[in-house]
Parts: sequence; structure tokens; C-alpha cells
Amino acid sequence: MKKLILILISVWITAVSCSSEKTEKLTYEVSSVLKDSIPSLKIRASFKADPTGFTRLFFQDNAWGQEKLYDCLSDLKLVSEHGSIVQKRDSNLIEITHPKDLKEIVFEYTLTQDTKGPINTETTYRPVIQPEYFHLYSHNMFMLPRHLAEDKSELFDVQINWDLPEGHAVHNSFGSNERVQKISDIDEERFHSAVFTGGDFRIHPIEIENNKVYLASRGDWIAFKDKDMVDLLSKTIRAQRNFWNDHSQEYFTVTMIPFPQENGSSFQGTGLTNSFATSISNNDLIQVEGLAMLFNHELMHNWIGHSIYISKEEQHYWFSEGFTDYYTIKNISKNRILDKDEAFFIQEINNIIRLLYTSPVKDAPNSEINYDNFWSSRDYEKLPYRRGALFAFYLDLKIQRESDGEHSLDDLMRDFLKNAVEEDKRIDHSYFIEMANKYLKEDLKPFFEEHMVEGKLFDLGAIFDENGLEYKNGAKAFYKGYKIDPETHKVVSLDESSNAYKAGMRIGDRVVYRSVYSNPDIEAEFKVVRDKKEIELKFYPAKEVDIPQLLITDTNKKQLQ
Repeated sequence: MKKLILILISVWITAVSCSSEKTEKLTYEVSSVLKDSIPSLKIRASFKADPTGFTRLFFQDNAWGQEKLYDCLSDLKLVSEHGSIVQKRDSNLIEITHPKDLKEIVFEYTLTQDTKGPINTETTYRPVIQPEYFHLYSHNMFMLPRHLAEDKSELFDVQINWDLPEGHAVHNSFGSNERVQKISDIDEERFHSAVFTGGDFRIHPIEIENNKVYLASRGDWIAFKDKDMVDLLSKTIRAQRNFWNDHSQEYFTVTMIPFPQENGSSFQGTGLTNSFATSISNNDLIQVEGLAMLFNHELMHNWIGHSIYISKEEQHYWFSEGFTDYYTIKNISKNRILDKDEAFFIQEINNIIRLLYTSPVKDAPNSEINYDNFWSSRDYEKLPYRRGALFAFYLDLKIQRESDGEHSLDDLMRDFLKNAVEEDKRIDHSYFIEMANKYLKEDLKPFFEEHMVEGKLFDLGAIFDENGLEYKNGAKAFYKGYKIDPETHKVVSLDESSNAYKAGMRIGDRVVYRSVYSNPDIEAEFKVVRDKKEIELKFYPAKEVDIPQLLITDTNKKQLQ
């Protein structure tokens, strides 16, 4: 027996030893420095050397819509040994030549912000390093040995030692205010899909079912206070996790940075590992309601599109984006986020109807929502959002009606999550129809093929009638009525029946200022130059269209509870 125990212990030690040897460890030391009086970050990386004497590091020159990220790099040098370093931008590689007997490379480089002036929606995706703070995405911060970047299945350990001024926050996708961070068993995709911030960020902890959630914010916000965002974030995450019966995520953070913008408002966000990073224009035109929509849509992607996978991206955006849009407005209204109720839900459904039914590609088949069209055309980009959201609304009503209120689309969505987690099921057309049919009295396939595949518009009047919903025909839809050349800024075409023409706009006018929201109820403002004279124009970018719209009545609100 003793001999058997010793053998088992030996096997266990060997297994542990082999396991530890297989997991590569990377160490980074990050410190604040000044380079030519410009605030920068110096990063010292330690990792295993390639025994061939030739080690390649992966660092993208072009990523996430940004080009020439190598312009942010300087002072590349080997600390451990003599050798040569070559930057190969086209290959996204840093090549290091070193002695073959070198066991570990200690490599140092400096990151500096390469853009001047205030940040904006474009530059926030580049390294932002200011005297007061820094905000970077890990793919343009931390270099990785090439084999770890190429083998997506290989896991490694990371330790990050932060050497920052006392009082500066350290906050990122993996932890909050940890000066020594240890990240275990991570792959390249998760490690390079993260946000790292530091400096004057205000860190607000939120606890939801014993799990840690944080809001990291900085700057002096004009339209709201941090408390408003903490409350919004807390209600949103709690409501979504309750909906999915999923409180498994132990750590999650949202980061917010402001940027100046005089006219209009804009905000953008990126879903990342354990996190969501957003940048927002800081003026009094930003609306908290818009941020609620942003948070609810993007955080819902933790399940729809992430846990519940789709098999082909563009061909199934009607699900990953359209159903996410539908559950964005449903989640807000059902949980009374920002005190919104069924009236808000009806308004948003009406808005989706207007936008879809006035789109120039409203009846394009699903096959035309391909990579080229989606990423080059705003109309094609938004088509699956709107068509998918209306399909989700239709299916939700149908399941509820045919089950006498016993079931809803919610049950089908939870089935998708369960099957994705337990059986690795992915959404495609046949699987979706098969699962939906379990809650329906008749086959969904003919309807799905006609409307979701071929692109025929829904008969909204018939759908509203069969569900006992009150509606009217006629709506005010967003309509510009003009086209402006992006290079000359001149009006090149103009609908003479449009409000723009009626307000005085003419072909040939050179636009020197404009403020236009994609909302028919918000007045557009223009300044144009004609015959060397500046003319101010104001009008509502709208036109009447014959489209069914739900009424905000007690009957409808009760039906849509």
C-alpha cells in the first residue's frame, strides 16, 4: 500500500510539474515616464527566448480601424543581452536576434500618444497617454511572442507590475487597483481584447449577487453625474443577469472617458473581456436615455452573440444584432430603467418600423447583408438590426398568443443559452426554426423564408390585428431630402418637396455648418454660403409616410406588459 501511495504521489507531482512547464509566463513592468517632456509609458517585458536565437513578437500596426500604431513606439531595446531589433510593420512583428543560449529575454519599449489636441471618436482607439491619465487597449499596449498570438488555443500566465505615481488609479479588464496583477490561463484573444486605464479615474464599486462590478469614470461631466451612471449600470446588469438566470461572472467593469464636441452628441462603446469601454461627447446635448440604450444593447451581447454563438456573422446579424436591439428596449421597459415603461417600448417599436420601412434597402434579401455591403453601407449595416428586432417582436407576440400567455420569446432565448452552454449549439436558420417550432402551433419556416430570407416586408396591419393591438396608418419619418458632396461640401441634389428645399436650401449651396439628428422631431440647423453670402437655414428633416404605427393606449400598454 505504501508503495502504491508513493507511486501515485510521484505521478501527481510529475503531472503538476509538466502542467506548470507547459504554461508560459509573461511579465510586464509598466511605469510612467517623460519622453522629450511628453508623458509616456515605459514597458519592460520578460518572456522565454526562442532557442533558435530568433524571437518574434506580435504587435499590430493596423488594428480596429487604426493605422500606423508603430508610430506610438520608441526606444526599443534589449535589457538582458546584446542583439538586434527589427520592426516589420507589414508583418505586425518585432524581430529580435539574440544568442541561442539565452533563456529569457528582457525587452523594453516606450509608448507615447501620437495624436495632438483633444481626443475624439477616432483617436480613442489609439493609445491615449495624458499627464492626468492613460487609456489603452491591450492589443496596442502589450507585445506577445508570436507563437502565443498564432495559436489561439494556447494558454499562458501574465503578471503585470504597475509603477505609477502614488494616488493614481490602476483599473482594467482584469482587476481594480492591483499594483501587482496576476492573470492565469488566458489566451491571446481574451488578453488582447481588454482595456487598461490609470490616473485620475474615479472607481465606483457595485456589488451584484456577491459579484464585483465597477464603473471607472473621469473628467467633469456636463449632462450627468457619476451617480446617475452607477445607478443605470447597476439596474441594467442586475436586470439582464436576472433575465438569463446567470450570475456567474465574478468581475466586470465599464470605463467611461469624455471628449469635447461643440455640435451634436456622440458616443461609442466596445465590448471586451470582462468589460465594456465607452467614450462620450461631453456637452449638454448628450442624453442619458441614449446611454441607457448603449449600455443595454452592448451588455446584452454578453449572452446574445457571445454565449449564444452564431454560425455565420453577416447572415445571422438579424439575430445577434436585431434580437439584441429588441431585448434592449424590452429590458429597459420591463425593469423601469430610467422610469421607462410600455409607452417607451411602443415608441421604440414605432421608430424601428419607420426606419425599416423608409430604408432604401428595406426589402433586400438576407443574402445581400454580406461583408462588403454591411461595412460599406449604413443602410445595409442597419437593415439586420431593424428587421431582426421586428421579427423578434412578431415572434414574441405569436408565442404568447398561441400559448395563452404561458410562454414567450424569453423562454426560447433561455433555451438557446442552455443549449449553447451544454451542447455548444450555434444559431443558424434551420436550428432557429426547429427550436421556435416547439412553442408554435404551425411551422415557422414559410414565414421565416418569406420575410427573413427573401426580405419581404411584414404585413404589420395583419400582425397588429391578430394580436388585438390598436394602431393608425401614417407616420412622420426622418427624411433629409438633400445630398451633399463630402469633398466640396456642396449640395448636389435636392428634393423640391422636402422641408430642406422649403426652408431655402438650393443646389450649389456650400455647407459650412450643420447640425442634424436622425430624428424627425429635432430641428436641423445649417449655415450655407451662396453668392459669397452666408445664409442660416432651419427645418425639420421629416416627411409623412403611410406606415402603421402603434398607439400609446391603455389597451396596448396592458397587452405589451
